[in-house]
Parts: sequence; structure tokens; C-alpha cells
Amino acid sequence: MKDKQNTFIKGALILAGANFVVKIIGALFKVPLYNLIGEEGSGVFNVAYQIYTFMFIIATAGFPIAVSKMVAESIAKNDEYDARRIFETAQFLLGIIGLVGSTVLFAFAKPLAGLINNADAELPIRVIAPAVFFVSLVSAYRGYFQGRQNMYPTAASEVVEASGKLLIGIIAASAVMSLKAVNMPAGSSFPTGIFSSFHERTVYAATGAIFGVTAGTFLCLILMIIIFAVREKRVKPISGQIIRPRSSILRELVAIAIPITIGASVSSLTSLVDLATIMNRLVVNPDVFDNYAHIFAEGTEFAQSMAEEGWEGLVLLQKKANSLYGMYTGQAQTMFNLPLTIVVGLSMSIVPAISAALAEKKPREAQEITASVLRITMLFALPCAMGFFVLSEPILRVLYSDANAYLLLQKLAFAVAFVALVSVSNAVLQAYGKVYYPVINMLVGGVVKVLMNYTLIPVWGIDAAPIATTACYATIALLNIFCIVGMLKVKLSVVYMVIKPLTATVIMGAAVVLIYGALGRIFPGSRLVTIAAIGIGAAVYAVALIVVKGIKREDVLNMPKGAKIAELMTKYKLL
Repeated sequence: MKDKQNTFIKGALILAGANFVVKIIGALFKVPLYNLIGEEGSGVFNVAYQIYTFMFIIATAGFPIAVSKMVAESIAKNDEYDARRIFETAQFLLGIIGLVGSTVLFAFAKPLAGLINNADAELPIRVIAPAVFFVSLVSAYRGYFQGRQNMYPTAASEVVEASGKLLIGIIAASAVMSLKAVNMPAGSSFPTGIFSSFHERTVYAATGAIFGVTAGTFLCLILMIIIFAVREKRVKPISGQIIRPRSSILRELVAIAIPITIGASVSSLTSLVDLATIMNRLVVNPDVFDNYAHIFAEGTEFAQSMAEEGWEGLVLLQKKANSLYGMYTGQAQTMFNLPLTIVVGLSMSIVPAISAALAEKKPREAQEITASVLRITMLFALPCAMGFFVLSEPILRVLYSDANAYLLLQKLAFAVAFVALVSVSNAVLQAYGKVYYPVINMLVGGVVKVLMNYTLIPVWGIDAAPIATTACYATIALLNIFCIVGMLKVKLSVVYMVIKPLTATVIMGAAVVLIYGALGRIFPGSRLVTIAAIGIGAAVYAVALIVVKGIKREDVLNMPKGAKIAELMTKYKLL
């Protein structure tokens, strides 16, 4: 059993390490991109990217999990040939789905941009459309390798995808922004290398950044094809073996994938509706823009674009909404997504681990894995949430040219733990075959999100969005936990899962506030003060966690070299 759990933890750590690198690369992409194209360009970029994300999830969300689950079960039964047929069937199906998704995105780019009240997003949507096809094929490979509990190909492909996006996207956006914007006669266009306004140049720069996303997914696909060709040999059926028809495999794939896809689509649909409600509900009450007057004041890039383009009336309000959305997604949400690095690795690794345990008729092992991964999730999520809450403004000032979104990030901090729990608990329920429960729970949370956005944004402005996000994911997380405890009979300790890590987190938060204040008085204005406070805060959290005995021995034992670590911690009475 320990070998199985060690494999699970090792796989999770591999994916977590890769996702950490990917998040760093993502920050290296989105942070300078935001500084390069500002709120206005970020709004255009993120509109196109959110629409792509929704299409991408519809095309691929459930299938990697379905493939990994089915392959893991076949491997557990020593049926290599069936595992290969599952992959081949999924690859064919996903190729068709991806092609349809890319075609729809390309053909309907203009009405989609119009639906969001952002006509500037039409070209970026078309440029990102091929990425749906590339990622669809990649997901078949990732599901296959994850089912074999080999996380290295997925990890490598994610790093290559992110690196391609970073290098190609930033180079393209920088090249466009380096061109001068001058007043030109009507009819001037991009091929001349000259833009008629700062706004036009910004839109094309956002399109260049979007092209980096498409290029990164293409490079990722090429890498997976090469890895598969080098590592995998053709498998032949054993003499007398009963071969499962591909139609049967296809039916099982679809049966598992569809509810998972619906659940994931609800989450993405919530983000898409978030986009639509923010853009549309902000213009309902123009007075809410007074809360962000400094963003539109004379001397800003927005004021320059407004003067050049002659925006007024409803168009002016729509452009202001786009800039606020760009600030929210470009700063607050970019930082908010960073702590989910570890959680993504846990979520992707837990499905094949639990599926294999259940296939081998070891329900207690599956329950222990579930309890362990939920505890580990909270151990990482809570301190990240506290860090964002107490250091939101200095963190943004370290990375960006301004910290306009610090209050939004501070509000989003409350959602970090809930989003982490949702990600992992969804994977747990899916691994147990309870695939419809995450769908229902996320639909309930999605309704909460939409209703709160619709009613509160005209009153509170864009500040209502992170509040609605917290309420949405808190609802989903609690419903998922009730399902895990009630239906799966998994025993969860509130003391170890919430109280002890939360106590250590509060101690860390208080220490960070004191340390940041003291160092700030000695070295005023230094960005190193923020970095030092984060580092010291992490050390304080680790010590506090040991003092309150917030780490269970079995969690340490499940880690690679866990026995030696546990022995050392026991020797010094740390466990």
C-alpha cells in the first residue's frame, strides 16, 4: 500500500514541480505583458483567452481524466493491449472534437467578441482558435501517461507549452509595441508597420501575445508525439485474449468524460459569465467608475487612447469596463492562480491512484489517499491565502508598474482555500465514479456567482467580482466535502485539516505584518522588503506548523524518503 501511495505522492510532486515552473513562466509572461500593454491591452487579451479556455474545456476537460482512469484500471489488470487501444480511440475522438472546436471559434469570432461588448477581441480570438485542436490531441497523450502513473511527459509538455507562450508571445507583443503610432489617413493597416493610434497598436500587441499561446500548444504537441514514439512500443494482444471492441471503449470514455466535462465547463462558464457580467453590468451604473477615477485620469494611457479615438457615451463606458477587467484579470487573477500549482499536481495524480486502488479492491487505501490529499491541500492553500491578504499591495508593486488591483487581490485571498479544495475534491469524486455530483455542486455555485455578479456589480463595481467568486467556491467546496464524507465514508479530521493549519497560518500572518512593518521603516520603498517578509513568513509557518503539531505522521511517510524524514523529525521531537 505504501508503494502505491508513494507513487501517488511522487507523481503529485512531479506535476506540482512542473506546475510551479509553469506558473513562474506564466508570471514571467503575464506580468511583463501587463506592464507592456496595460489594462487596455490586457482586457483584450483576457477576453480572447477566456473564450478560448471555455472552448478548450468543452473539447478536452473530461477526456484526460477518463483516459487516465481507464488506462490505470487496465494496467492494474496487466492488460497493456487494452490500455493502448484506449489511447488510440481517445486520440481519434479528441482529434475530431478539437478540429470542430477550432473551426467554431475561428468562424464565430466576431459574434463572440460582440457578445462580450469588446469588438477588439475578434482578431485575437481567431488567432488562438488553432490551439484548441493542438491541445485536444495533447490531452490524449497526457491522459495515457498519467494513467500509467508516469507524470514526466505531462510535466515536460507543460513546461514546453508555457515556455513557447512566453518567448513567442512576449517577442511578438514587444515587436508590435516598438512600432510607432502616428496619425495616418483612414485605411492604414497593420502590414505597413504603422498604426493610426496607440489603441490600435495595443490591440495588435495583444494579438501577438495570443499567438504565443497557439505556438506554445503546437510545440507541446510535437514534444508529446516524439516522447510517445521513443518510449512506447507497439503492443500485441496475448494469444487467446478477449479484445474489447473500440465501440465499447468509446462508450465508456464518453460516459466518464461527459459529466466531468460538464462540471469543468460549469466552472469555465462561470468565468465566461463573469466576463460578460463584468463588462455588461459595469456600464449599467456609470457612477461606479468614479471609484477608479485614477485609472482614467489625464496623463494615463487610457486618456491618451480616449483622445485619439474620440470615445464618448456608451462606447467610452465599454472601454472603461474593458480596462477594469484587464486590471482585474491581469493583476489580481494572475497572482490568485499561482498558489494552485501544488493543487493541480495533486488533482491530476489522485485520479489514477484512487482508481487503481479501487480496481484492486482496496477501498481503505483509496480513503487514506483521499484524506491525505485533502489535508495536504489545506496545508499549502491557507498560508498562500494569508500572504495575499496581508501583502497584496507590496506583492503587486514588486511585479507591476502599479498596484491598482491590490484591493481586488485582497478580496480574492479568501477564495484561495476554497478553490484549492474544489479542485482536489472534484478529482476525488470523479475517481470514485461519482462524476455527476461535482457537476450538480458546481452548477449550484455557478448560480450563486452569476446572481451575485448581476446584482452587486452595478452597486460595488468590479470589487463585487472577487466577493462573488469566494461565495461561489465556498458553496461548491462545502457541498463536495459533504459528498466525500457522507457517500464515500472518508473520515476527515477538522482539527488536522482546518484548525491546526489555520492556527499556524494566523501566527504566520501576524509575523509577516510585524516583519514587513519593521523592515519597511529601515528600508523604505525597497522591493527586497516584500521578498524578505515572504521568505521569513514561510519559515515562521513551517515552525508554527510543527509547534501546533499540524503535520500527521502518515502524510510524512507518504512522501518520497518519507521514512527517513519521519525518523529525523521524531528524533528531534518535531513529529
